[in-house]
Amino acid sequence: MSSASFVSDFEAYSGWRQDLSQRIASYRQWLNRENLNDSQRDLRLQQLIDRLAEDKLHVAFVAEFSRGKSELINAIFLSDLKQRLLPSTAGRTTMCPTELLYDAGRPPMIELLPIETRGSNAGIAEYKNYPDEWHQVTMDTASPQSVAQAMQEVCRVKSVSVEEAMRYGLYNPQDPEASLGQSEDGMVSIPAWRHAVINFPHPFLDKGLVVYDTPGLNAIGVEPELTFNLLPNAHAVLFVLAADTGVTKSDIEVWRNHIYARGNNRGRLVALNKIDGLWDELKTPAQIEAELDGQVRSCAELLGVAPEHIYPVSAQKGLLAKINGDAALLILASRPGKRPFRGTHRLQAGHRARPDRGGDRRSAGLQHRPAGIAQARHRGAGERTAWPAGQE
Repeated sequence: MSSASFVSDFEAYSGWRQDLSQRIASYRQWLNRENLNDSQRDLRLQQLIDRLAEDKLHVAFVAEFSRGKSELINAIFLSDLKQRLLPSTAGRTTMCPTELLYDAGRPPMIELLPIETRGSNAGIAEYKNYPDEWHQVTMDTASPQSVAQAMQEVCRVKSVSVEEAMRYGLYNPQDPEASLGQSEDGMVSIPAWRHAVINFPHPFLDKGLVVYDTPGLNAIGVEPELTFNLLPNAHAVLFVLAADTGVTKSDIEVWRNHIYARGNNRGRLVALNKIDGLWDELKTPAQIEAELDGQVRSCAELLGVAPEHIYPVSAQKGLLAKINGDAALLILASRPGKRPFRGTHRLQAGHRARPDRGGDRRSAGLQHRPAGIAQARHRGAGERTAWPAGQE
């Protein structure tokens, strides 16, 4: 979980994008100067430049409740803030799907889409075109207290009747455990928000990283955009398990139905979080290691992946180690003696797994035709030069 390495790699990728944009712009100027450009080609060049400017690395964290997704995001990407950005406490914290990004043209804030919008047929993408529908919470990024208070909004819940919860798709009377969420007066606790977008200034986010934090199986099931758009199109999906629970029935359902059963499984990773729960001073290091190895093999067998594709980590201890500069604790938290979770390389592998084939074909087409015209002009000039005097 090396932030320094991730920063350098992100800077290299950002530099590559800028260099390519400049080369395309220079190529465009050359076409105009040589009268080889036309409106259609110029539009395609502009589209390529715009695409490079808007290119993002989308990483989705998926898990059931209380697996430590938010803390893992804090540990991998946000430890340089020297504080916990995303709320992470015992029990259920992230109550709605959350996007973490940065748009320098907008102030730092959290935009929240009310849960009542689930009563309409409009999707989240459509609501993004209507800013007035979103509740905005501003924050002072220089004040840790202001940031922490604003971030608590993604945890907010509200009490509604069973009928209203059913209308939003958040209560299933056929579920034998549904009644456990009811209060004595028959009300049901549901998320206050349908979706959250956090605009926060951070080097990773500024360079194009977009992180999605999903709040469990229920949200994935009731939001089609998560199931059919966000997860399949993410460059990397990190599925988070907990070492103290292993693979549960709901974990398997999320994995098989929404992550690993969509054809191209490159960029799909599994983190076995909370390995510090297995640390026991009454056991020898060899016993602890054997227990952890057994949990890894069990998880791999249930998920149908190789054991080397399961990455044991402790997000909480890793974040603490990075904040305090404790190298020894960081080693334990990422278990480097076995197979460390190299966030940088694994996430980049996911980004490379989805090349823009259409973009490759478009850029190739832009190159070939002007080259042919230039060659034809060159041949014509040669023929005129070689034409015998007096034969014109």
